[in-house]
Formats: sequence, structure tokens, C-alpha cells
Amino acid sequence: MPSSFHEQSEEEMFTETCQRHAKEFIKYYCQRHYGLLCGDCLIENEDHRSCKVEKIQQVAKRYKQGAEYNSLKTGLVNTASDISKISHDIQAIMKSVDEESLTNINELRKFMNNINRYLQKRENELLAEIDRKKRTSKTLLDELKSKCTNMKSSIKKLKSELQAQDDNSNQLFIVGKRAIKELVGLQAALEEVSRRSDVPRYMFYSDPSTEQLIASEKAIGRLEEDNETSVFGQQQKQQQTKQEQLQQKTIGQQERQQQKEKQQRQLATMQQEQKHMQGVSPKVLFKDSADLSRVMFSRQPDISVKSLDDTRDCWLSSVAHLTGDRLLLVDRANYSLKLVDSENNKLVSEVNLPGQPWDLCLLPGDRAAVTLPHVDKIQFVSTQGNVTLQRAVNVAGCCCGIDVCDDNLIVSFVNPGYVVLMDMKGKVKNSVDKDTSGKPLFEYPEYLTVTRVSQTPVIFISDWGTNTISRLSISLEVVQTYQDPILDSPRCLAALGDNQLLVCGRDSNNILLLDTLTGEITQQLGKKEGIEMPYSVAYCSLRKMMFVTCSQYARPELKNFVKVFSLV
Repeated sequence: MPSSFHEQSEEEMFTETCQRHAKEFIKYYCQRHYGLLCGDCLIENEDHRSCKVEKIQQVAKRYKQGAEYNSLKTGLVNTASDISKISHDIQAIMKSVDEESLTNINELRKFMNNINRYLQKRENELLAEIDRKKRTSKTLLDELKSKCTNMKSSIKKLKSELQAQDDNSNQLFIVGKRAIKELVGLQAALEEVSRRSDVPRYMFYSDPSTEQLIASEKAIGRLEEDNETSVFGQQQKQQQTKQEQLQQKTIGQQERQQQKEKQQRQLATMQQEQKHMQGVSPKVLFKDSADLSRVMFSRQPDISVKSLDDTRDCWLSSVAHLTGDRLLLVDRANYSLKLVDSENNKLVSEVNLPGQPWDLCLLPGDRAAVTLPHVDKIQFVSTQGNVTLQRAVNVAGCCCGIDVCDDNLIVSFVNPGYVVLMDMKGKVKNSVDKDTSGKPLFEYPEYLTVTRVSQTPVIFISDWGTNTISRLSISLEVVQTYQDPILDSPRCLAALGDNQLLVCGRDSNNILLLDTLTGEITQQLGKKEGIEMPYSVAYCSLRKMMFVTCSQYARPELKNFVKVFSLV
């Protein structure tokens, strides 16, 4: 033991016991190991025999004036100050949390009041419109009923006059001749009453955008964490942003590399196939429409279709490719048809319709037909030059999907769902709504297309209510149905050749290719390519380009543009 370790004097007072030796007091300090030791620690632990060990009483005399003690005191003061500051900040944050909660409640209630006022206003408008139409119809029917009463009185009077002259032949002849003239007038009046008694019938249809809002999990609003409320939050957000940017950059590079490798593999496969097809016409692969099962598309610039006259964001529910580079579009939200030059990416002309449109089909002679569901009409238009309105025909119900077959129209209806074959004047030739057991065949058949398989007309109908695509014969018999988990809420159909269909999956956010021979459904475009809630699709086989319209709620960047894709 060092000579300095002499016996403890009475002045040395130690009260801190050793953690290892409970009966011994801490008396020594090892500078090498920064250890507080008792006498037993020195004896038992050989590591300290070569160390410079001092009595705490000696070290303590120097410690109070040392830098470590001064640094400790400064650290305690600063930490106490930081604690006070944080405590003050917490108190301020607690107050701001209460204020924030109150602000959010007020904003929510303000927004809800606005919604309620708007809904009340819209309800009053609709109730007033319902009452107005009811009064108009009843006024007309009361007038016709009064005429019927007068005609019945006239008939009764004529019969009475004829009966009174039954014994007087001369007078009966005179009265009879006069009665014939009055009868002709009464029959004409009766025909007019019969014609006018066919008053318009109306049915309430809920707005699809409102239905979508109700179905949304985040309807009305949401609460999002705001990290900018504190310095710590700002630092965390900045760090998180840098990490996300780096991660997105890495993911983007990986995806681009994977996409490039995939394209190279597909290109190599196509080149290999072309070696076996030398001397064969390219129409074997690309006939009137392309076989898209083995090809890829690249994104091209979108086409803006919103005009200065539009009062709302567009709802492009249908698109058709005309001869040349023109597109014909249904803008449901603005009650219009739009003609677009797809080569120069600009809107050429626009015409307003007498009702809210839904679907369209092209007709021979530079014409088209558009369904107007809420006014129960089909509007014919000319597509030669600018779009102009022609005649319209009345139909019995809420017409949606439409296409042409020879000199007839195939039209689908909703609420209830059924399909009709009619002539160009609206005269029904055939219809179907139930199967042989009496079960409804359709729920919401909003789109259809007609194609030919071996020169035989075939009808394909998409039904988002049953999530199916049905194949019908021209006699309106259901031949086959198609369904796949990757297709959710099918909308518009576009026929490619004999056995392929392009299908819009609205809720699955994709454009799919249906092989009607095998029933196989494969994805052509998806959310990765910018497809969200697609409603309609058209394909130009000459330019090998696909045109897609979407209608995402509260997303003007999707609603007001036609998405364009070209074959790779």
C-alpha cells in the first residue's frame, strides 16, 4: 500500500458507502479508471495496483477550483435554463393546442354550415323544380280533363237530339247530318287531348360526384399533422424531406432501370418474332386495330380541352376518334360536345347540348349520336367541319351507353338496367332486362360497344354494378360474361379487331385489354402512367395512339385534359 494511505484521522468524515462493499466507505479515487473506491476495492482489484490512487480528501481540495467543477456548475445552470425554457414552451404549446382545437372546431363548423346551407339551397331548388313540373303537368291535365267533360256532354247532347227525332225521318236526317260534323270535330279534339296527355315524366337521379363524396373515407375533411409548429418539428421535417427526396431519387432510378430492362427484353422478343415473320404483311399483327397484348405505350403531352366558356371543370365521360387527327369528346359537366385536334393538341370547336350528355357513338356520313340521360333523349349531331346539332329523338328512360349496328342503335338504360335495339327514329325493335329465371341481367350498364366477329355483330356491355362485361348477340341474348379481380368498376369499352377490347377500370385505376376468346384480362396502363379513375378510351390504329379521359374528384389536372399515349 502507498505510504500516503495512513490511518483515518478523526477529522476525516466519510458517509458514502461503496456499491460493492456495503459496510465500507468510499475514500479513494482512481484517476486512470475514474473510479470511486473503498479500501476493499483496492485490495480485491489488482487493476488499481499500478494506478495513481489518491485519497478523496486530497483530491477534493483541488476539485473545487478545477475546470471540471466549474464546467459542471455551468452545465447545471444552462440545463436548468433550458428546462425552464422548454417548460415555458410546453406551457405555450398547451395554450396553442387549446386554441388550435378551437380553431379547427370553428373551421369545421363553418364548413359544415356552408355545406348545410348549400344542401338546403339545392334541396329547395329541386323541391321547387319538382313542384313547378308537377303544377305544369296538373294544369295541363286539368285542362284536358275539362275538355273531356265538355266532350262527354256534347256526345250526350247529340245522342239525346237523335233520340228525340227518332219518329221524324226528315228532322232526323237534318239532325244526323249536323251531328256527323260535330262528331268529326269531337274526334279531332279527342286525338289532340290524347296527344297532349302524354306529359313528360321525371325521375330524381343523385349526382355521381356527391355519391362519390359520400362514399369517400375522408369526406368533408381530415386532420393532418403539422410539423412546422416547433423548431424541433421544422428540423425533423427538413431531415425527413431530405431523406424522402433521396429515397424517391433512388426508387426512381431503380424503376427507370427496371423499365428500361423490361423494354429491352420486350423489344428483343419482338425482334425475334419478326425474324420468323419475314415476308408476312404487318397487318397480320396490326390489322384494322392493333394487337396490344405484347406492346408498350409511352406517355405524350396531355391535350387541354377546357374552354373559356366552361363554367366548371370538365367531366369527359366519352371520347371517339374521328377520321384524321380529330377527337370528339363528351363534356358532361359543361353540357357540351367538344372537337379536338389531336395533332396540334388544341380545342377546335364546341357545341352546347339541350341536356347533360353521357356517351356517344359515330354514325355514317360524318354524324354522331349522343345520349342525354336526364331528359330521355338521343341527340344527333354533324361532325363535318365544326360540330352542329341536328334532330333529337325521345326514348323511354335514362339512356346511357350507345353504339350503332347497321341502321339500328343499341342503347343501354339504367334505373332500371336494360338494353334496347331501336331504329334511328327511336322505335324499339327488341329489348332485354331479365334472364329466363326472371333475374335482372344488369344493374348499371352505362357503356357498350358493337363489333363484328367473323362478320357477325356482337355487343359488349360493361356493368359497374356487377363488375362484369357481358357479351350479347344481336338478338340481345347474353352469350358470355367476363370478370377479373384486376378490373374494378368497368366503364367505357373500345373494340380492337375481332377479339380484343380496351376496358376502363374506374376504381382499379387502369386501362385493361380483354381477350374475348380466352377471357384473359391484362393491364396496359395504370396509376404509374398517370391513370386515375378513367372513364373513356379510344385507340387510333393509324397513328398507334391511345387517348384516355379521367374524372378524379377535385383534381382539375386530371379532369381538363385528354391523356395521350403512343406505341413504343
